[in-house]
Amino acid sequence: MNNDTGMINVYGEQKRKRSKKDIKAMKRRRKIRRIKNAFRMILLLICILLSLYVIFEIIHGNKLVSMSETNRIIGTASEENLTKPKIYTDTATRNTLAKLAETSTEYQEIYDNIDTYPEELLAALCSNSEMLEFTLGYTNKDSNVTGEFTEEELKEEYPLLIQWDKRWGYESFGDSCIGLAGCAPTCMSMVILALTDNTEATPDIVAIYAQDAGYYAKGTGTSWSFMTEGASHFGINGNELCLSESSVFSELQLGHPIICSMSPGDFTTQGHFIVLVGEEDGKIMVNDPNNRERSSLLWDYDVLEGQIKNLWAFSN
Repeated sequence: MNNDTGMINVYGEQKRKRSKKDIKAMKRRRKIRRIKNAFRMILLLICILLSLYVIFEIIHGNKLVSMSETNRIIGTASEENLTKPKIYTDTATRNTLAKLAETSTEYQEIYDNIDTYPEELLAALCSNSEMLEFTLGYTNKDSNVTGEFTEEELKEEYPLLIQWDKRWGYESFGDSCIGLAGCAPTCMSMVILALTDNTEATPDIVAIYAQDAGYYAKGTGTSWSFMTEGASHFGINGNELCLSESSVFSELQLGHPIICSMSPGDFTTQGHFIVLVGEEDGKIMVNDPNNRERSSLLWDYDVLEGQIKNLWAFSN
């Protein structure tokens, strides 16, 4: 019995010793496992937070996905994807509208009341179909000048403002209206909003100032001095720029938008102003206040250079 008990005691002591080692090893494994699990949880939490941040930025239109980028299609302006403006005589305008009236009730309405619209507006519509709604609203224009930017425009880095937008396009400017002659104040409005967040500087307000201050000349349009002297009225600096590829890209990379006075070509048949708002892959982003299609494309510098009469870079 004693021998048997002794053997059992020895075996029991050995078993207890092995169990203590096992317990310590188990505790170490559990501790390591807990550390690993905690580390995984931290990584997962970081990933979730980053995902939520990206979603928030996209929804609210911040600079991770700026509107100036998302509004642009993949491709460069070319002969194949551009509709160039054309000169329409009175006869050509009427003939064109007669054909368009066969395809659309909206054009039919305009054609049926063709004598109530200015020839200049009808010619512009024939050259730019985007102006259809603006033209339709011309007869009750007095009730449609509302001004004010949208919330979406206020979120964008460089909002595209259209001169014939019903919010301000019917406002008189010189011997015409902003929708037809107000490309310069509309461009200036884009620049002011981008650089100063001045929500009061809508195209109609800028146009009224330009006209009252004497920057509009009948028969010639907006004076170039408006780009320097007039800009200071809104708290920004406009400096005439040397026309060269290096100077244009240098200013854009500094975040300085550039307003260009354009000669006949891809943007106009007479004269026009556009804004260069950035660069992407060596090409230039353009905000054309008269056309969304042209504003949705990227432009080679060489294509623009020969059409630019003068240009000004802006900063605050």
